[in-house]
Amino acid sequence: MQRQVHRSSPFIGASAARSATAASLLALVACGGDSNAPPLNLSGTISGLTTSGLSLAAIGVNLQIKAGATSFDFGPIITTGYGYDVTAPDQPAGQLCTVTNGSGIATTNVSNVVVTCSNETFNVGGTISGLTAAGLVLANGTDTLSVPAGTASFTMPTAVAYGSEYKVTVTTQPTGLTCDVANGTGTVAADAVTNIAVTCTDAPLSVGGSISGLEHATGLVLANGTETDAVPAGATSFRLNAPESSGSTYAVRVQSQPTGATCSVSQGLGTIPTHNVSDVSITCSDEAYSLGGTVAGLTSPGLVLSDGSNTYRVPVNATNFTMPMVVAYGSSYTMNVQTQPAGLTCTISGGTGTMPASAVTDVGVTCASTSYTLGGAISGLRTSGLVLTDGIDDLSVAANATQFSMPNALAYGSEYAVTVKAQPSAGTCQVTHGTGTVSGHIGTVQVTCGAPAAP
Repeated sequence: MQRQVHRSSPFIGASAARSATAASLLALVACGGDSNAPPLNLSGTISGLTTSGLSLAAIGVNLQIKAGATSFDFGPIITTGYGYDVTAPDQPAGQLCTVTNGSGIATTNVSNVVVTCSNETFNVGGTISGLTAAGLVLANGTDTLSVPAGTASFTMPTAVAYGSEYKVTVTTQPTGLTCDVANGTGTVAADAVTNIAVTCTDAPLSVGGSISGLEHATGLVLANGTETDAVPAGATSFRLNAPESSGSTYAVRVQSQPTGATCSVSQGLGTIPTHNVSDVSITCSDEAYSLGGTVAGLTSPGLVLSDGSNTYRVPVNATNFTMPMVVAYGSSYTMNVQTQPAGLTCTISGGTGTMPASAVTDVGVTCASTSYTLGGAISGLRTSGLVLTDGIDDLSVAANATQFSMPNALAYGSEYAVTVKAQPSAGTCQVTHGTGTVSGHIGTVQVTCGAPAAP
């Protein structure tokens, strides 16, 4: 695959410019330049330089320019009446820099040389296997590509700038097939992306995961819709063979508990992606405890709380709640508002955790007629992968983002705690001013990211 821009193209006329300068120098020498006059200064400005590697050269002097520089200065290197010619022999990584006003005959200090840098763009694509039917549509953001049957490779129509993120996904599956994308997400480096792999198959997708604590108990039956799986004692994994299709939903639940134990499901709800689901977790224990907490401000009906498939409709004016099904010791739980009450916004605090050897009673549900946004500023984020959470919602943050706002508003009077759930692919991020009580729109949370620590 060819790059969209040739790195050497802006300098095709550089040799011609130097020849013209040399001719001028010969004319000046013939006329007699003033070699006894004080030397003149040569400098200029730089815009758009975000990476390292740029060098500038003039009259035998070479300057190495740092990323982010906005100016350069060769110092007093020009002889009055003689020529100068500023060039860029080395380009920065992933960028292209051009020089204007770079040559002439000096009679005074020169400060109007301008170096302008911009990001190069690179193709994004890869391989396709198993595409025996028509209908596949790939997307990278708003850039889409319809792929004919039998195609073995692809390139997205629009090239992507150096340092920008890409995320290739399947927006439409081909007839009778399911296609999965591997290596589809990343940040464009100084070369074309060619390692994305799209694999298509006519095999049905499945939902499964891990099981722990079922050493001796028998009788566990798991279900997803009408599909069931009788799990034998000692099993450490499960797989429901329902012919799921990409885009449909799944809800793994315990249909029958084993003898002498309680099993709980974590990460059992979701939407089928373009590949098998394998991260559902079943935790079994001979100990199980209730999950509940307090409710404030619930003055209208309709509030439904959920922990996976464990749901509870909370009565109007309730001040506390207990979920109907107990949770196995050691299992993780995640409380959510499945349905908001009429005219109110309810927010959960302390709703995630691992079930201890006692009942959980400190989950807080706060409801109010007013709600406010939660967000703040981000600095130093250069790569993708950062995920922020407020204990209710997760937010994936794009590379180079300078601000964020959590997906859902929070009820007035509720508590919030913004933390880093996943670090970016390079470096680490820390949150300051991330906790408090909602009393208005919040924009003071600060996420500060830096380079990886030295080994």
